[in-house]
Amino acid sequence: MTRTTRRLAAPLMITLTLALAAGCDSDPCEGLESGHACTWLGLKGEEGFNGDGLHRSETIVSQPQDLLFMPDGTAWFTDFNNFLIRRVHPDGAVESMVGSVDPVFPGDGPFGGLPPSGAPGSDWLLNHPTNLVLQPDGSLLVVAWHNHKLLTVNPDDGYVNVVCGGGAGFDGDGELAAETALFKQLNDATFDGAGNLYILDQQNERVRRIDTAGIITTIAGTGEVGYSGDGGPAIDAQFSWAKGSNPNPSGGILHHEGVLYVSDTEANVIRVIDLATGLIDAFAGTGEKGFAGDGGPALTAKLSAPRDLERGPDGPLYFADTDTGAVRAINLDTGDI
Repeated sequence: MTRTTRRLAAPLMITLTLALAAGCDSDPCEGLESGHACTWLGLKGEEGFNGDGLHRSETIVSQPQDLLFMPDGTAWFTDFNNFLIRRVHPDGAVESMVGSVDPVFPGDGPFGGLPPSGAPGSDWLLNHPTNLVLQPDGSLLVVAWHNHKLLTVNPDDGYVNVVCGGGAGFDGDGELAAETALFKQLNDATFDGAGNLYILDQQNERVRRIDTAGIITTIAGTGEVGYSGDGGPAIDAQFSWAKGSNPNPSGGILHHEGVLYVSDTEANVIRVIDLATGLIDAFAGTGEKGFAGDGGPALTAKLSAPRDLERGPDGPLYFADTDTGAVRAINLDTGDI
């Protein structure tokens, strides 16, 4: 499974998306040269919701977190603080596909008694969706952060169903995820080449896997917040993702060639898990917050709250260095940043 592009922690999302996307097809992006940025979606300086049907350049959004270009020419994005999953048509028109704008409480549901096909996206209530993942069957996986659930969307008819998750908690390891799994603000997900799904379970401070048989297990993290474990088994490591009653989305995860790259946001480090050995190590960052090291080894660089990760078509690992307001790249062949 290959995603064309996706979120980099807003406000960096649009900048990196356009650097990695195949191209922009209308002003101000038409004819944009590689490596240059343009505003593709939204109105500068405005946050809110002004309805559907407008061109993307006229559409007001609220903290978009993820953007996914689809094979059919559409683009889907999470309109985080409008509690929506929205679609941009090839002609630029924006359409809300899942969720409902509610400034008081966006809600959770519907659940229970759903038919196998699920329910129309317009019937659903979302609470801060963070990420979208293209599944091997062509459907969309939605990381419903504040709903503590994974959802799936059929892009052909817009129907939505629950993959797994219930209320906030931690449960299900060793069992069928669809029946028992509980998460606490899961923030990101990625597939490997065999179809196993890896989930960053933010407030449980764990990386979890749902295998192709549907069984969920923890593969990294003790559940205790901190930073430890480099050079040893990932299952014994500690991560430092934002916790509390109302944290920001924290962490990022990406599979590439048998390893998982994991943004340990509060620790200011990017880590790598070898899936063959189960070992974890630091990949970028000294742990000291700051901005330094460009042109040298990523391991000696200073990072500042790294979040989203994406591998570009030109090879490097790109990431959002959130608190410095920068997009940075690591050469996977040399290890330089």
